Amino acid sequence: MFKAVLNIFALVLLSGCGGGSSDNTTPTISPPTGNRVVWEVTAGNSWQSSTAEAEHFNRTTLNQAFQDGQNLASLYAMVVVRNGLLVGEAYYHGKTGSDLLQTRSVTKTVMMLLIGKAISQGHIQSVEQPITDFLSDDYATLLTDKADIRIRHLLTMTSGISWDESTTAGYNNWVLSADPTRYVLQRTMSSVAGTSFNYNSAAVHLLSVILQKATAMSTSDYAQQELFDPLGISNVGWELLEDGYINGGAGLTIRARDLAKIGLLLQQQGRWQQQQLIPANWLQLAASPHSTARNQLSNLNLTNYGYLWWLGNISGQQAQLAWGFGGQFILTLPEKNLTLVLLQNHSSGTSTQQQQQGMQLLQQVLTSAL
Repeated sequence: MFKAVLNIFALVLLSGCGGGSSDNTTPTISPPTGNRVVWEVTAGNSWQSSTAEAEHFNRTTLNQAFQDGQNLASLYAMVVVRNGLLVGEAYYHGKTGSDLLQTRSVTKTVMMLLIGKAISQGHIQSVEQPITDFLSDDYATLLTDKADIRIRHLLTMTSGISWDESTTAGYNNWVLSADPTRYVLQRTMSSVAGTSFNYNSAAVHLLSVILQKATAMSTSDYAQQELFDPLGISNVGWELLEDGYINGGAGLTIRARDLAKIGLLLQQQGRWQQQQLIPANWLQLAASPHSTARNQLSNLNLTNYGYLWWLGNISGQQAQLAWGFGGQFILTLPEKNLTLVLLQNHSSGTSTQQQQQGMQLLQQVLTSAL
């Protein structure tokens, strides 16, 4: 677990913010040799891999994208998956395949998967269940103006709770507080629940509180049992806040290859190998527009928000994006059967620029996909 940390998620116009066998081993990707990045997956790794040519990439263009990654000073890792197969991965600026890397608000998309799983198991009735069902025992006096907030509103950033995350201070004041749950519930309502999109990491944290109360397990333990273990993910970290709850809005650290497994799960509508880990109808709902939320990252035009991830299009292709502060991305393109992961240094202090540059690099990969 990790205690609350530094400059995390700032939004408004800045940010959002077929598979192989399981893999419990350290990735066998080679480090850069001299000035050349070696990104081809070494034969014999336990997640089924393939070649650029076999998965219909222009190898020259894909190779250039991996080489150009060296020019992005904030870049830590890039992973390319197509047709459920690992095609390439590379690590930069001292990072390796065994490092746990920050995902920042990509954590929110993982929370979406966990809520869908909990609903399918009957721990939560539905997205229409009011948050008061779970929070009244501890926070009744703070919920008198919040009785209309449903699980759905937390998933779609439409809780109506007054919030400003346009600066890092807006996030840090909350995440570093002695009782982050009480902190957000003490806020007034700025709009009727369900009527207005407003990015609010603290409101998403309430989903973690609700999940723990509903399952009688910590969010991290539930995630390990129901999501990470079935995916063959054995090593993660997840920030524990001062209120005793796992941070639902950010703070998950994970190996880049393991995050690509989660991306593939999203791409394949909840299916991993021969298992349906998350109900397909939940992923269909999650990838449906629920809020109008416009943003632009290089050529990626974001137009809507689903359940805790962004929806849009890039180069004429439908796209879904899990987006974390500083340029942490899972980009899925269903029509291309393509899943891309890119992770950067979120604390480098050049968030806006590096997020745009990171998406430009993924655009190069997309260009190589024939």
